[in-house]
Amino acid sequence: MNKQLYTIILLVMVVASYFHIQAIVLALAAVIIFMPVKNHFAAIKVIRLFGILMIPVLLGLIIGLSNDSYLILKDLYYFTMPVFIILSGILLACHMDIGQFLKALVYAGVVTSIMVTAISVSYMGFGAFLDPYAAHYAMGIVGTPGPPVALACLLLTRKFNIRLFGTFWFNAFVAINALGIYMFASRSYIIIAICFLLLLVADRIKKAWIIPVVAAVAMLYVIMPADLFKTNSSSTFTDKIIGSFGEITIGNYNSEQDINLRYRGYETFMALNSYAEGTQAQMLFGGLGKLVDLKTFVRLGEDADFRYIPVLHNGWMYLLVKTGITGVLTYLFIFFGLVVTNWRKYTDMAGRPIIRLLAALNIGCIISLLITNYIVTSFFNVEMAVLMVTLGYSFYYINYLSAILNHNYER
Repeated sequence: MNKQLYTIILLVMVVASYFHIQAIVLALAAVIIFMPVKNHFAAIKVIRLFGILMIPVLLGLIIGLSNDSYLILKDLYYFTMPVFIILSGILLACHMDIGQFLKALVYAGVVTSIMVTAISVSYMGFGAFLDPYAAHYAMGIVGTPGPPVALACLLLTRKFNIRLFGTFWFNAFVAINALGIYMFASRSYIIIAICFLLLLVADRIKKAWIIPVVAAVAMLYVIMPADLFKTNSSSTFTDKIIGSFGEITIGNYNSEQDINLRYRGYETFMALNSYAEGTQAQMLFGGLGKLVDLKTFVRLGEDADFRYIPVLHNGWMYLLVKTGITGVLTYLFIFFGLVVTNWRKYTDMAGRPIIRLLAALNIGCIISLLITNYIVTSFFNVEMAVLMVTLGYSFYYINYLSAILNHNYER
């Protein structure tokens, strides 16, 4: 099959995730997975590591069998989604070479950057360039971290002296994707961009610096006034960034105003409360289909108030409630293990540049997902499909190329 078709499939998948059209994203992932390829079954074996993520889900299913069947199926759907999309990334590696894939990621970032800019201007005129946050929310909460991933591909290829584009197009694509990050006005995407940008210099950081820096940050957190990041308004993107710390601060807020302003922190508190009230088996393995009681009705839709919620903004609390401490530890063990393994390959100055590049992309995707999972349930959010596809693709090629190099060395 024409390899350009897979570039188109990846582009359409990212655009569909921009509009949060789950059916299209998952349908395209299925097309990639079930498309025949010579080493199809060998590639599927690579998914075994991520298949472990389904073990606590099955245990949670057993514990939650008495819950509402629809809610159980809904949780199964969400927990299957990241494994399914990562698998599509692994199988995509069997169809697309590395250069083609990296270019496709850059094109996806360019397309979504142009889309968000054009749509924002259509809503607010050229004033959208001065206040992209207002434009972003005027058109509804849509988006994809395509531009941060594309910018990372461009800058990391430059770091490892891998040439994807000529100088003109390299500079143009860097500028367009940087504009896209700005126009999305998303705190999550800024975090993702920072995670990748740090990898431009992380391999030069000396180990002796780590402990003093961590200690200094911890000390600042302890002595920092509790109300330092409180704002009276959230009308601008700057206000939202400053207020982010207060918004996710965990607490049992009583007033309706405090609950609305700090809903994510309140939601997390009630999720912890719900978890603590469970039986020993539920604390260990959770229970699919379980609802979190907010103890009050909260406006979570345009015309809907909810007291009991099946899905949380905080992905770690979602894991804790539905799969217990077993699920949380499984996710942490798998993904931190990958970060440690790939960190060695990324920082290996004698290693092949392409392996170091893929290791950096893999680390960036994982850390981005781990952090934003606290904010937007990123592991179970189709919006983050481009991160999961890139994670799967880079994971396959890191192991594939390393195996070939080791084989050649032994011969």
